[in-house]
Amino acid sequence: MDNSYAVAIFGIPDFEREMVERIFSVSQSRDHVYRIVDQAELDTAEIALLDKSDADAAGRYDQFQSQRQALPTVLVASSGENGCEYWVKRPFTVTRMLGALDRLVEEQLSGADRRSAPEAPTRLDSPAPAGINPGTYTALVVDDSLPVRQQVSVALRRASITAEFAESGEQALQLIAARRYDIVFLDIVLPGKDGYEVCKALKSNEKTRQIPIVMLTAKSSASDRVKGEVAGCDAYLTKPVSLEAFDKTLCECLDPPPTFQSKSVGA
Repeated sequence: MDNSYAVAIFGIPDFEREMVERIFSVSQSRDHVYRIVDQAELDTAEIALLDKSDADAAGRYDQFQSQRQALPTVLVASSGENGCEYWVKRPFTVTRMLGALDRLVEEQLSGADRRSAPEAPTRLDSPAPAGINPGTYTALVVDDSLPVRQQVSVALRRASITAEFAESGEQALQLIAARRYDIVFLDIVLPGKDGYEVCKALKSNEKTRQIPIVMLTAKSSASDRVKGEVAGCDAYLTKPVSLEAFDKTLCECLDPPPTFQSKSVGA
């Protein structure tokens, strides 16, 4: 039986849609495979993914549902609401998104009499999407200390993560505006804008708020941690950073977690 499911998306911004496409690419090696259908293929959809915070999209969804047999729906929400059984919260991750879809398929569509969805076109000239498969992550390390940048670079290399570097907050913001990073390691004390300011700027921008930010500091006071949390950071590491703590943070911030090489590393 065909294990491919066509998903119609209603109301998710373009930058998040790209993330959903990357997540769906991971499903190619799983029991249930998902693909996004465009406007012309809506009639082939078997599942709907709806962001109800977009009123226009919710209206299009209601109209679409009224014109055909109702589609099983996964709702984008902070928690289950209005009796919706299937929901996924932001930020989107492989585990969250595919977990919600898999549960819907297994409870609503498995064994159902369903037509085969058209096979998704394969683009041989397209590179594998970055930021999803272990070994394709890119990190930005923001620290004005060369020894710290070198230490973090070695630790990232063990996890097959590409590292890029910035020595100031302003330089970091310029780099992040130019490309997407999967994780940012951010020193608190920097020339110009400090780490808290940079973190706040990134977390207040809808295009960058989902990037995990790990604050680096030579201090370990409770007040520093509170400031980091207020700024919106996802994790906090005290320098010098132990390899065990560093690896644990990577696994908590990246989904799927990276694959580590030998723990015997040198600068």
